[in-house]
Amino acid sequence: MNTLLALALMSATAHPAPAWLAGDWEPYSNAFAGLRMLSIGKDTLSWKGCKNVPFDVLDVQGDSVTLRLASGSTCSLDDEPPTRMDTLRFTLRENHCDLGVAIYASPEAAKKNEPAAEGLYGKPRCPSGPVGQAAANLSTTTR
Repeated sequence: MNTLLALALMSATAHPAPAWLAGDWEPYSNAFAGLRMLSIGKDTLSWKGCKNVPFDVLDVQGDSVTLRLASGSTCSLDDEPPTRMDTLRFTLRENHCDLGVAIYASPEAAKKNEPAAEGLYGKPRCPSGPVGQAAANLSTTTR
């Protein structure tokens, strides 16, 4: 009976990833050019240096979703020394083609909204306008 109760509680608190998040996203921002293509599935993501890393959806609010990568993931930024990606916040823009990406080194940094890096990704072949224009609309520096 305890196992059933635990399963019921886990499923009641788990959030599914929104359907709009799934797919391939290409970097628009200079800060993320070295990370290359971001591929997001139902419950895993692949990025430079990490493949099919499981994630948990922590929060979904409108067009924004916050994920936490599995503790053993090898996802990291291209800075020196490399910052491990822990918590990610994705925000879909109004055009449904551009994705604001904020990367946090820890859950605490995410709670304080102190990203290690932030920038912009977009759907390949999406009519959102020139890549250069999209990138100019968001900070492209790591912090």
